Amino acid sequence: MRLDDAIRRRGFRRWYEAQLYEGHAYLVTGFLSLIMMAVALEVVDFRRSWSGIVTLVAVGGAGGAICIFAWRRFTHILAQAEYVAEQATCPNCHVYARFAIDSSEAHPDAVGGCMLHVRCRACGTTWRIA
Repeated sequence: MRLDDAIRRRGFRRWYEAQLYEGHAYLVTGFLSLIMMAVALEVVDFRRSWSGIVTLVAVGGAGGAICIFAWRRFTHILAQAEYVAEQATCPNCHVYARFAIDSSEAHPDAVGGCMLHVRCRACGTTWRIA
């Protein structure tokens, strides 16, 4: 879902909260997969059959891959949420997260792939969140 659609649907505060929950779910998943990887590699007994060794190394490798994927998603989601949150304060009246999205445009360099044109609900000032 695009950034502007997600914020319009939930509101900024709920969108931000959902991003934090999702990001931390990835963090917990990564941590658990790291534990899975460590346990699998600890259990490897080189005197057992080759099939057992290959299975345990595959489980360890899968745990490592999941850990790396989860860490990358966690950092991406958290960085995006924090970047948008830093710009969610009205430059005129300094009210945080009380804005309405007037329009959005596709912008490849912007976070979430779109630039938001927002208007403060308190004073009516407009600014961009890119």
